Amino acid sequence: MTILENGFLRDTNLYVLVFGRGDGGLRQRLIDLIGEEKLVEVTPDARLSLIGMVRGVVALAKMIRRIRPQVVILSLKQANIVGRGVLVFHRNVRCVAFEHIARLERHPSVHFYRFLLRALSFRVDEVWADCPTTLARTRSHYPWPRQRREAVMPLFIASAEAVKGSYRIVEPIRLVMAGRLIRRKRFDVAIDALALLKARGIDARCTIFGTGPEGPAILARAVAAKVADRLCLAGFVDKWWREALHHDIFLQTSEEEGFCLVAAEAMMVGLPMITTVVGGLNDYSTDDVNAVHVPIGKAEALSDAIRGLASDEGRRRRLGSDAAAGMAEIYSAEAARRTYREVGTGLAAAAVSPR
Repeated sequence: MTILENGFLRDTNLYVLVFGRGDGGLRQRLIDLIGEEKLVEVTPDARLSLIGMVRGVVALAKMIRRIRPQVVILSLKQANIVGRGVLVFHRNVRCVAFEHIARLERHPSVHFYRFLLRALSFRVDEVWADCPTTLARTRSHYPWPRQRREAVMPLFIASAEAVKGSYRIVEPIRLVMAGRLIRRKRFDVAIDALALLKARGIDARCTIFGTGPEGPAILARAVAAKVADRLCLAGFVDKWWREALHHDIFLQTSEEEGFCLVAAEAMMVGLPMITTVVGGLNDYSTDDVNAVHVPIGKAEALSDAIRGLASDEGRRRRLGSDAAAGMAEIYSAEAARRTYREVGTGLAAAAVSPR
């Protein structure tokens, strides 16, 4: 939605093939931009199954025969497996792989997926990534030697719609997190840190915005740690950062990320952030300049960082203010649109050139 709403592919005849329905109002916003007849849903389920991938093969093959596209852009791993496999039989169509994360999620099929992605990488003509770190780390996914165009495509544009005003804490300490409720986000570390804070007599509450398959497991862990009364699973909230402004500290505990949109959004509104250094956070996060860095999977280190930051209002204000200023400068709409124009011009030229 970010790239479409800011003009990218505006002058193309764009169809979108959706492999699994997500949350929120994105579907309707997409229909408003491209038209309902150009949105094709393979399955109404939120999770993509093996059967759904097979259906995706059939749907994409039919779509290619019907509309005869010059370019197919594949986003996320399962779509890349499906799309590259189909495009082996359509060599005149330019294939763009959009990389969002360097490492596949832990899953019983992870090794098979990795093998398929590498084996089919010869079919990829162009690679886009959500941040420089993702682009650098995914180059190893393309073992077949060939020339490919590369680009970093901004998926985040800073908004001046809201910014945090007061950094004063009135107990309890209000912590906030956001993201899809999946294992690699490591919400369990935050639950354990809540329990450690409680054991030390510190009153802290945590709100988590987002939905996902790990929701019941997160709640069960909070119950077992006797901190369920200090945890709020708020579900999906569009522009969650508006409500997050009323919190004191943003936590990001993932073990693997791409750009990490929610961290960028938290920094955009001036929330002091405690974070692991993964994915795009290597590109825009600096310890004790605009964030506090903690090691992955260490609840005690996270608990100590929360205690330290909660006790220092001046530091919270400095981190939050520097984060907001940095996001506004680096991720402006003007800079993003300039990139979209450059990538779009190159894509159009490559799509019509002889192969």
